[in-house]
Amino acid sequence: MQISKHGTYQSPKKSPYNFEKYDSQMELFMMQKLDDDPIVTKWMKRHGITIPWVDAQKHMRRYCPDFIVQYVDGKRVLLEVKGFHQIDSDEVKRKRKAAEIWCKRRGMEYITATI
Repeated sequence: MQISKHGTYQSPKKSPYNFEKYDSQMELFMMQKLDDDPIVTKWMKRHGITIPWVDAQKHMRRYCPDFIVQYVDGKRVLLEVKGFHQIDSDEVKRKRKAAEIWCKRRGMEYITATI
């Protein structure tokens, strides 16, 4: 699956916006999947959440997860989409750990989805 395609997803059904921008074909696929999932009540990519994390050189960075998703049971999740070849990289692991801590403090869950 090509992962570098950028574009605009027009008229999403469950986003509060009339369009959402995607940074990869995987993100576009996830947007379509979230719109079609009956247990998802809303989602958005343009959520404004940034999470601080520290890279391998001890530099402070900011990470913006791909999606925030809300389900019919009220559960809120930060969802990150990654290819199988990326999932075990040091950078992804560091971001995931920071995001998990951030979510736990807010009563949320963090999920990494591979496509």
